[in-house]
Amino acid sequence: MSVKDFFIAVIRIMAIYFFIEAIFPLMAQIIVYGYDTDSYLIFVYVGVILLFFALFYLMISNAKGLVKFLRLDRGFSTERFDFSKADGTYIIEIAIAIMGIYMLICSIPYILMDGYALFKSNINSNVFSLGENTRDLQSNLITNFLYILVGLVILFLRKPIANIFTTKPNEE
Repeated sequence: MSVKDFFIAVIRIMAIYFFIEAIFPLMAQIIVYGYDTDSYLIFVYVGVILLFFALFYLMISNAKGLVKFLRLDRGFSTERFDFSKADGTYIIEIAIAIMGIYMLICSIPYILMDGYALFKSNINSNVFSLGENTRDLQSNLITNFLYILVGLVILFLRKPIANIFTTKPNEE
């Protein structure tokens, strides 16, 4: 795998991760607080979502230009990375699987904690009462369930996703 192809794949994978990390908390906020917000906040939400879509599109479609602009392929002693006869698609597949597993592992403890707190707040107890603050817990639960869902989708579809992010030799 050439140095340029490696950094193109890294930028594209980072674009997916940034997109997931930016959009899901925003979507959870819209779901939980959407009906209580002012009308101008709806425009702000839509603007932020469009901004993230534009950044995602630019990072995916112009990855070669970013590598060239940032000069990421310069300064290496070799033109190619030797991954011990491993295919470049396989390495990208491993990186995508690690990202999916990371999303799963990081979300499960928060779901357990927030679910427990929400369950305890629904029980009539003077010791552990959240009052009206259950909306934050609901927002966190929705966000973490979305992370788990996307983590599973990434794990199950890692081969087609890896094929999207690897460049073909005749594509240059």
